[in-house]
Amino acid sequence: MLELRALQPADAARVQEFVRGLSPRSRLERFFTPLNELSPAQLFRITSGQGLSLAALVGNEKIIGLAEYFRVRRGEVEFAVVVADDWQGQGLGEQLLRALLEHAGRAGVERVGGVTRIGNRPMRALARKLGFGITPDEDPDLLRLERAIAA
Repeated sequence: MLELRALQPADAARVQEFVRGLSPRSRLERFFTPLNELSPAQLFRITSGQGLSLAALVGNEKIIGLAEYFRVRRGEVEFAVVVADDWQGQGLGEQLLRALLEHAGRAGVERVGGVTRIGNRPMRALARKLGFGITPDEDPDLLRLERAIAA
């Protein structure tokens, strides 16, 4: 059974296990660097930081996807999504991102943004499907994803 829920500090070990279990390509697409695990600061931001971090779990135990947003300025958040390799291409990323967008709208967020690597075609397709505009970023290897949230 699949469950979506907000992360809490007690989920830190599960989050770390999830990240360690991602393929090097999936970790690179999400974190833009070839890390093997999260630093204590990254883990704290995901499980305890400002904004919202959602996990998709199976059996109320194993994390198979993460989505988060954090405030960058008043009315604007940045988002990130990553799905376990075995679950990619099955709509879980869309489900997570839609849940984030719904929460952002209820929280009074006006704009949602993010970045993706140019070669991340699945993320670009998902962003287009959910109404994000895609433009070049200051970093030539990245694309900027932005969308207004209806009031």
